[in-house]
Amino acid sequence: MRPLALSEHRVIRLVVLCALYVAQGVPFGFLTVTLAAAMAANGAETEAIASVFALGTIPWAFKWVWGPFVDRFGNSRWGRRRPWILVAQAGMIGTLVAMAMMPDPVADLQTLGTLVVLHNIFNSLQDVCVDAMAIDLLPPEDRGKASGLMYGAKYGGTAIGGGGLSILAGLGGMPIAYVGMIAVIGGIALLPLLTIEKPGDLLFPWSKPSEPPVAPTADHEAAAELEARPRSTIALLKDLGGAFTVPAAIVTAVVALLATAASGLLSPIATNLFVADLGWSQEEYGAATGGAAVFAGLAGAVLGGFLADLVGPRRIFATCSLILAALFAVFGLGDVFWENRTLVWTYLIFESALAGCLNAAFFAICFGVCRPSIAATQFTAYMALMNLGVSGVYMLSGPLEDRYGVQGTYLIGAAMQFSVVLLVPFTLVLRRKTAI
Repeated sequence: MRPLALSEHRVIRLVVLCALYVAQGVPFGFLTVTLAAAMAANGAETEAIASVFALGTIPWAFKWVWGPFVDRFGNSRWGRRRPWILVAQAGMIGTLVAMAMMPDPVADLQTLGTLVVLHNIFNSLQDVCVDAMAIDLLPPEDRGKASGLMYGAKYGGTAIGGGGLSILAGLGGMPIAYVGMIAVIGGIALLPLLTIEKPGDLLFPWSKPSEPPVAPTADHEAAAELEARPRSTIALLKDLGGAFTVPAAIVTAVVALLATAASGLLSPIATNLFVADLGWSQEEYGAATGGAAVFAGLAGAVLGGFLADLVGPRRIFATCSLILAALFAVFGLGDVFWENRTLVWTYLIFESALAGCLNAAFFAICFGVCRPSIAATQFTAYMALMNLGVSGVYMLSGPLEDRYGVQGTYLIGAAMQFSVVLLVPFTLVLRRKTAI
């Protein structure tokens, strides 16, 4: 029986991409909620829990390193991205099995921390590969929809890892939670294992191709470029340098730095404002930002993806940025309403929904800007710039608040968000017919 080729089946392609994003979200929810709660219940100090968190995030800060390897050493016989994804998932499952075999994680934090780092190394590798495969396989008319669904799927995976596995841990202890997590990721791993990227790929090393190889992308305009992938590291670096000489790619990099920087600037200020100044309890603030706002972000991401396909990702991105800028400005100027819980909850929910919508639209923009021949490297570079933009402004929150106050800093955030809108038209790649 001929294996299913993702390049030929639209629905299956979306299902596989979204499922792989669920697999990336599950470990995050597990680490930050289920494992953290288990460690606390077993007597771990706050410093120990925080150190495990930190170890889990380190591989993601350096995930850009994977991009050149994935672009340079893709195996065309079994698919360009699929072998890397299967290796990553095997590593994720293997590290979970090792964690499950630990009799007392709290008593051996060094081993636990090592396994957490290894697990997230493999998880970050999968993230890079899945993004690159999406660029390879998604036609322009599906990029917005897919980016929204994938981003929403990661929210869903986080809920499974944090909520679902916490329930299993409460019912049968951490061993059952580990088994549940292994089952989820193992089940998802069957999808790339039993499908191929394009006709002509080998399902297994011993398989025979049923058809001659074809370009592994549903975007036929990019097929020739994808087949001319870098044959050496030097060629890859030249391709990357060439990609970032295109004006649209350069402007997209600047937009990546600024896209969510305003939210990063205001996040620490908002936390201190609500809890310390307005007297919100930690439980109430957590319910608003970690509960209702998360679901709003998921809904916004999915809706934003579909709207991006209907009217163009740039229009959706610009619209979300404009509304966010207005929202920041109104909130900053409307201090007389800060004591009104209903209005503030509404603000937090709308802010999260707009952020999810904005992210989905920006992912779709990046999908269209990236060169398929170096998709993993270029897309990861944009994501790294987004993270850099957010982390870079964290250090400015305190000094700006001291100088301009909460209201003034919110207005600065509004101006930052508005500035992004002015750059969006220049992210259009003229060589392709892409919706604005």
